Formats: sequence, C-alpha cells, structure tokens
Amino acid sequence: MRWLLVAAACCLALGACSSKSKSAPPPAPATSVATSTSVTTAPVTSTTASGAATTTTVELPTTSLPCQAVPIPTTPATGPATQQSALLTKVSTQSDKCVDHVIFDYTGKGTDPPGYTITYGTPPFAQDGSGAPVPVAGNAFIVVKVQPGYGYDFEIGTTTYTGPKSINVTGNHVREVVETGDFEGILTWVIGLDSKRPFLVQATGTPRRQLVVSVT
Repeated sequence: MRWLLVAAACCLALGACSSKSKSAPPPAPATSVATSTSVTTAPVTSTTASGAATTTTVELPTTSLPCQAVPIPTTPATGPATQQSALLTKVSTQSDKCVDHVIFDYTGKGTDPPGYTITYGTPPFAQDGSGAPVPVAGNAFIVVKVQPGYGYDFEIGTTTYTGPKSINVTGNHVREVVETGDFEGILTWVIGLDSKRPFLVQATGTPRRQLVVSVT
C-alpha cells in the first residue's frame, strides 16, 4: 500500500513537470519601425483672467519622412502640341526638403497648357540666334523648350518677361536657371543641376497657365 502511495505521488510530480514543459512559449516581443523625429517650436498666445495676452513657446514634435525615390525619366518629355502662344511673365523657384520646383508662368490667349519639350542637354550652350556662349552652373542640365513661346507680345508691342535671364538657386539640386533662347517662337531655358536627377513635369492651362519642372 505504501508503494502504491509513493508511486502515485511520483506520477503527480511528473505530471506537474510535464505540464510546465508543455506550456505555451512567451509571446515574441513586438517589432517597431524606427522613425526620425525632430522638434519645432511654435508660439502660442493665451489670455489671462485680467484680459492681458501672453505668448509662450511650445515644442511640437514632427516626424521626418524619407524622400521618395523617383526614376530618371526617359527623355525627351513632351506636352501636347498647341497653336496658342505662351507669353512668359515670371520664372521662380521653390524648394522643400526633397524637391526643387522651377516654375514658369505664362499669359496669352487661350486656355491650353504651354507646349513643351524637355530633355537633358550637354554644354556648351549658346544663345539662339546670335550663337553667343551662355555659361550655366552645374554638372547636369535640363533643357526646357516652350513652343510657341515668347517673352514679348508682338500684338501690343510689350515685353512680357522683364525678370533676370540668369537665376542663381540655393536648393537641393538646382544650381542655376538660365535663358538661352527667345527666338522664332521658341523659348529655351536651361536648368543646371548638381548631378543628373529624376524630374517630374506639370503643365496647366487653367486657372493658371504654368509649366513646373520638379527635380527630386
């Protein structure tokens, strides 16, 4: 009888050990994606009980997202042909963390987007018509041609573009934007870059007649 009790006790002990060995494994640690964050400050204005306004500065965390990879396009990039002349009025640039935008604004009759041909070009560059050399800063060059395009309105005898023909740029990749031609209905500008880069093109006719080259 004593032997049976001892055997039963051993079986119970072994059962407990076996139960522990077959228990579910602990859950795997949760994975996380690392993101880089930065802190910006912003002024906040509040009003006290007496009606006086006070301004304090608070820290606002912001997440820094990576720049998106865009393939270098097959050139030339062309827009639909149009008979509506694009009269250049303004050339400007804007840059954010990832992209440099070169913006050409136009006026003129009609609502078609400006007709364009955009490709990578090789220096040296020369002024259309005269053949005078035109230096452009950079190591790679996007050539933008708009046709029919002018910087002068022949109907009313007025120059529509009075801005600089050479624009220095402090951007991510764009170094200079230079006009190399306003000749026989073709406007030509060259965008100098630090290296050959992907770019996107957007042309609009309404409500703003515009051509934008975005370099990433």
